[in-house]
This record gives sequence, structure tokens and C-alpha cells, in this order.
Amino acid sequence: MTSFVHHLRAQVARHGDDRWYALVDEHKGELVELERATFAELDGRARSAGAWLAAAGLDGEAALLLYPTGLEFLRVFLGCLYSRVIAVPSPLPSTDPRALERAEGIIKDADIRMVLTDTANAPMLTSWLRESGLDGRVTCVATDAAAMPDPDAWEPPEPEPGTPAYLQYTSGSTSEPRGVLLSHGNLLHNSAQIYTILGRPEDGIGAGWLPHYHDMGLVGLLLQPLYAGGSLAFASPVSFVMRPALWPRMISRYRAQYTVAPNFAYEWLVRGVKDEQLTGLDLSSLTWALNGAEPVRTSTLEKVVRRFGEVGFRRGAWAPGYGMAEATLLVTGTERGRGPVVGRFDPAALEQDRAEPAAEGVELVGCGRPIDLTVRIVHPESAESLPDGRIGEIWVAGGSIALGYRQRAEATEETFRARLATGEGPFLRTGDLGFVHDGELYVTGRLKDLIIVNGRNIYPQDVEEASRDVHPAARAAAAFGVEAGREHVVLVQEVRPKDLGELTYADLARRIKGELARAFGLPSMNVVLVQRGGVGKTTSGKIQRRRMRETFLAGRIAPLHTELEPELRALIPTGE
Repeated sequence: MTSFVHHLRAQVARHGDDRWYALVDEHKGELVELERATFAELDGRARSAGAWLAAAGLDGEAALLLYPTGLEFLRVFLGCLYSRVIAVPSPLPSTDPRALERAEGIIKDADIRMVLTDTANAPMLTSWLRESGLDGRVTCVATDAAAMPDPDAWEPPEPEPGTPAYLQYTSGSTSEPRGVLLSHGNLLHNSAQIYTILGRPEDGIGAGWLPHYHDMGLVGLLLQPLYAGGSLAFASPVSFVMRPALWPRMISRYRAQYTVAPNFAYEWLVRGVKDEQLTGLDLSSLTWALNGAEPVRTSTLEKVVRRFGEVGFRRGAWAPGYGMAEATLLVTGTERGRGPVVGRFDPAALEQDRAEPAAEGVELVGCGRPIDLTVRIVHPESAESLPDGRIGEIWVAGGSIALGYRQRAEATEETFRARLATGEGPFLRTGDLGFVHDGELYVTGRLKDLIIVNGRNIYPQDVEEASRDVHPAARAAAAFGVEAGREHVVLVQEVRPKDLGELTYADLARRIKGELARAFGLPSMNVVLVQRGGVGKTTSGKIQRRRMRETFLAGRIAPLHTELEPELRALIPTGE
């Protein structure tokens, strides 16, 4: 197959009326299907959209797709692939200024002259474009109301493996977003990797709720059934957040064999599903539950097994993985039926960039193995390839690696064209730290987020997890380092007041400060308590540590209480 379109058309010919996509939600505790379409129906609508887009003269240009969760997005995304239009999936702008700023930045960065949406959102988007001064150069079209040509009017564009397919904007970007340009060959290659890890199923049903504008939601959830020849039940992320039981109910109702989500979502599932909502659930069909997009925690794996084991969730279904948009999605993964690999490593050695197994060491979850990609652990400064058991930056090469960043030649060269000290390459520099042990990749953190105190490496996610275990009132947190004479560790901690009990904010801050200083062997910790929502996160739920550090240094955090060392209290305007 030379393109994703060729593969999809072959799957439509093979499974057109037998495989389906269903958008579901929950109403009064019952699942309801809002939409359903077969492969053949999706293909017909996609061909109509493709013919319409081709007639609009957008061949080789980018179109911004701003849709709610639903089948119209999928139809139009496929229509873009069918017409050599570069699709740009993005979240719908809301009244949040950052979301509006992000969308405007994408329009300018990708030279967008057409926004595609649905009837319900077209008036809002048209008004926003006018208020932003973009209505003269950007047209907004509601595709579900547009007069589309007959599907037979579509003429196959014959894309090649190197033909750009879509732009994936990395989460967290706002006024200066960074678009990853993916080709048809990238999408084919990575979809084949996921298919292999799934066990090359002849059929199968997936279930999930991830947003279609993120790499895991788009490639791992929405497009994989079309590639593999399976069916999918999917829901809105908002519906899942509001009604967490929707997710396991979908798996149970449709007898889904696989699902995908980041670690925080499984934590939310454990907290959000009530005892009475377990009644009637049967998760025994689930054989592959991908956990990725952020550090995978052993505590999360065990919590889910304890909570849902009685209704059929098996520990062997866990499939930790590692990936990123710059590699389309999957870099390494755990094959179905293998179960998670958990290793114990000496904490003192980890702080010195060595991974040494230890019976009573720190538990780390392996993120699987590469299927058809080359993964190297590299010293980030010398570019020397490191042996197994040494911690360094993760570099990746192979068919899934994107074409680069749109209109960012310097960043593309630095990130996508790296070479080892021996000259071997090019490699993608992931910016993530990790090591390989017994063939398994372990991811330890982000290179730029690493906190170095007295020659020791402190991983912020470890501090954040430990802080959440101090007290039930402690929720999301962001840890980072601040240089003020020496490196200081700062934790910005969200608090849920109703869970405080008899504790005051000062009591909680001091308890967190003391426990973390003891747990990490540090002379002191700096703790800033904030309201729920005070810790910045991307739209996929990742902690924005660098943004929080900038906000802290600028004195723009509104604290409930602070416990700061004198050097930082003199440096930072706290508002107290």
C-alpha cells in the first residue's frame, strides 16, 4: 500500500457493511447510541467531502477542523485524506482566551484559509473570526449543511507515502503553536505497529473517549479500527469526565477487546465510579488496555485491578506504552497478552543516571518494546549511544517519524535530524529521559523538567505523586526547580477544601513540606497551595510544569498559603 487512502479503500471493500462506528453517551444510567455508521457509509460521505474539497481548490493546503466529538469529524478528516488537503484537527475554541489564542495561532501558523465545522458551532466560529479580524482571509463552512457532490464524483488523488496527510499540533501551545507534519507513510507505518501490538486481530471492537484532536485519540482510537478492520464505540471526553462509569459501561455493553488512555484517566476512573455502578459490569472481554502519554504508575495499575477485578478486569490486560506526536503516536508498546513489566531499581543509582536492579528498590513500569523503530539511549550532550542500564535521552528512528515541524526549519533540524557522535542518523530527539533493561524501555522523565539538587536527579513526577499521597485534600500538583543561589524545589499543590477535615491550609502545607523533604532526602521543600484548577494542564491533562514555573516566577499565582524558603520569599511576589 502506498498511502493510508489505499489501505482504507481496501478495508471498505472488505468490510464495508459489517464494521461500524458508534457515538454513545449515557442518559439516566443507560447507554444510548447517538450516531452509527458503517465503513461503507463513512467512505461514501468521505468521498463526497473529498470531491467538494478538491473543487474548492485546497489541494496541498491546510484546513482547520473544529468539531465536537462525533462522526462528522471523522467523515471530513477522511475527506481531507481523500483530496490531498492537509487536515488540522483542533479543539473547538471556547470562551477561554487561551483556547481562542491557540486557534488563532494555528490559523496563522498553518496559513489556514478554510475552517470546517458543524452547523451548531458555525455561528460562534464565524463571529469569533470576525472579531479576530480573520474573516476576510478565512472562510468558515458547516460541512453537515453544505451541498456535497455525489460520492462517485470523487477522483482518487493518488497520494504517495511522502504526501503530507495532516498536522498534529502539540498540546500546550498557544500563540506560537508547533505543528507536526505527518505523511501518509507515517500514518501507515504507525498504524501497522499498533496493529501488531494488538495481535493482528482479524476483527475486534474498541471502546474509548479520547479527543480526536490528540495523537492518541486520533491514531490510537479513531483511526485504528479502520486500519485493522474492526468496530469502535466512542464517547465525548466531556461525557467521560462528567460520568466516568460511561467508559467501563461501553466496554461491557459492546464486549470491547481494547481501549486506550493516559494514566490520569485511569486514576479518574477509580475515583469516579461508585460502588453501585459496578453492578452489571463485565470487563472480561478487555484484553488490552493501553496506558501511555505520561508516566505510568504502578500504583495506578494496582488500583484499577483492585477496583475492577471483581467485574472482570485482569492485570494481564495492562499494556503500558510510550509515544509522541513527532513519532505519529506509538514508539514502544506492550503486546496483547504479555501484561505489564514492573522493575525495581536502586533509587540512589537512578539519581546518578544508572539503572541498577534492587530487590527493595523503586518500582518503575516498563513501556514495552519497539516493533519496527530503532530506539537508542543517548547522552544528551555528547551524543554518545549509551549501553543498557544507563539513563539518557531517548532517540528514535524509522518510518513513523514525522516530516518535521511546519515552517520551523531550525527546530526541525535540531529535533528530527540529530546524529550520534559516530555520525549515525538521522534520529528524532524526544526530549524524554529513560533507559533500557532486558529489552524493555523505561521512561523516567522530561529532560527539560529534570531538577538537579546537589548532583542528584529529582524527577518532578515522583514529587507530584508523593505529594498526592500525603493527604486526601491534595490533588494535582506541579513540581519544578528554581535557581536562587542554589537549586530549590517548588511544589504548587491544588487543594480540595472539603477534604481538609480539621486541618488548616498551613497544617497541610507543612505536612506536605515535611513529608517530601524526608522522602527525597532534601534539606527543604517549598510548597504553594492553590485552589482547584490552579495547576496548569494541557487539554490532554498533562501538567504544564514550565508554564507553572514561569507563572510562579512572575508572581502571578494566587496562593491559599505558602511555605517558602527565605531566598524564594525575597525573590517571588506571593500576594500574601
